[in-house]
Amino acid sequence: MNLTISLLCLSALFLLLATLLRILSSPLNRIPGPWYARYTSLPLKWHEFHGQRTRFVHSLHRRYGTVVRIAPGEVVFASAAAVKEIYCSGGSGYDKTEFYNLFKVYGRRTMFTTLGKEDVSFLSLAFQDLIRFVCSWESGEHLTSNLILGPE
Repeated sequence: MNLTISLLCLSALFLLLATLLRILSSPLNRIPGPWYARYTSLPLKWHEFHGQRTRFVHSLHRRYGTVVRIAPGEVVFASAAAVKEIYCSGGSGYDKTEFYNLFKVYGRRTMFTTLGKEDVSFLSLAFQDLIRFVCSWESGEHLTSNLILGPE
């Protein structure tokens, strides 16, 4: 009995240390954001549940700048340079994982669930004017200034 409890405690301690090491050594730690974003996404989920995610993220951008860490593995951007890098440069060069298959709509892929870059060619025709407009931006000041938030 004592051996079982000792092994259980040792395992819990190992998991706690491994989790802390992963959190403290994350390359995202250099990105500004609230202190709790390193450890949990619960505040973000709370704001999502109450329909306030956009306001919450906008307030974080006002406080921390154009690049903000909002959860342990989530970073948001609000600049023309980021939009160009993400949507106009060809992205990271990596395809999405099979995880996105969970979000198919009635078994069909959407823009969100499309895995490979070659699969989005049909989307580029539909959105080519919008993509051309976004990729031609010189200044991104209007990205956040035109966001309508209502009374403060």
